[in-house]
Amino acid sequence: MISPGALACGAVVGGGLFLLVRELLPSRPDMDAVLDRLENTTPRPGRAAPPAAAPAGARRRGQEGSLRERAGEQILATHGHRLSVPSADLELLGRSAAYHVGTKVLGSLLALVMVQVAGLLLTLAGFGLSWAPPLLASLVFAAYIWFDADATVRRKAKAARLEVRYAIASFLERAQLERGANVGPEAAVQRTAEVGDHWILTRISAALKRAELAGIPQWAALKQLGEQLDIPELAAPAESFSLAGAGASIQKTLATQALLLRQRLLTDREAEANSASERLVVPGTVLFTVVLIMFAYPAFSALTNI
Repeated sequence: MISPGALACGAVVGGGLFLLVRELLPSRPDMDAVLDRLENTTPRPGRAAPPAAAPAGARRRGQEGSLRERAGEQILATHGHRLSVPSADLELLGRSAAYHVGTKVLGSLLALVMVQVAGLLLTLAGFGLSWAPPLLASLVFAAYIWFDADATVRRKAKAARLEVRYAIASFLERAQLERGANVGPEAAVQRTAEVGDHWILTRISAALKRAELAGIPQWAALKQLGEQLDIPELAAPAESFSLAGAGASIQKTLATQALLLRQRLLTDREAEANSASERLVVPGTVLFTVVLIMFAYPAFSALTNI
C-alpha cells in the first residue's frame, strides 16, 4: 500500500512538472504583440537584438499574461513598497517589473519545494534525515535564487550599457557629419538614428517619432530616454542638439563628445585588461607555492629525521 507521504510527494512533483511544461509550451500570440510588430521598435532584418537587451515592446508583450507576470502584479500591488526593483535596468533589458518580481518569487518558492521534496524522498528511501538540514538547505537555496535574479539583471544591464556606449559614439560621429552637411538639427538626429541598425538606435528613432507626434522637442525626448534607461551618454547629445535648435553651431561639440567617449571606452577596456592580468597572478602564485612545498617537504623531512 502506498503511504500518504509518497502520495503527497508525487502530487507535489507532478504539480511542479505541470507548471514547468505549461511555461515552456508556446502560447497563442497576443493581439497587442502582433500590432506591436507593426511599429518601428524592432531591429531591421539581418540584425537581431542581443538577448541581453532586446527592444522593450516586443519582449513585454510576450511576458503579458504569463504566470510570472500575473504573480508579480499581485505581489507589487500588495507589497510593492517593500521591494527594491531595478527599474532602469529592467527598462533597458525590456522586462517589466511585475515579470521580474514574479520570476524571483516563483523561483524562490520552487527552490523551497524542490529541496523539501528531495529531503522527503530521501526519508522515504530509508535515509534518516531530521527536519533541520532540508529546511536550512531550502532557505539558503531560495535566498540564492532571490538575490541572483537581481544580480543577473544588473550584470546583463552593465553589458548592455557598454554596448550602448559604442553605439552612441558612432551616433555622435554620424550626427557630426549630418550637421556638417548643413542638415537641420531635428532632421540630423532623426536621420542619424534611422541609419543605424543597432537596437538602441531603433529605440531612439521610435522615441523621436513619438516626440514629433506629441509636439515636443526631439532632444527633450532623447534626454528623457537617457534618464529612463540610466544612460547619461544620451544627455550630452540631447543638450548639444538643443543648442543647435537655438542657432548655435555644434559640429565641433559633437566631435569632441564622440572623441571623449571613445577615449573613456578605451580606458575602461585597459582597466579591465589590467584587472584580468592581476587576477591571473593569484593562481600562478598558488601553483608555485604548492610545487615548492612538494619538492621541499621530502628534503626537509629527511633533514629532521637525521
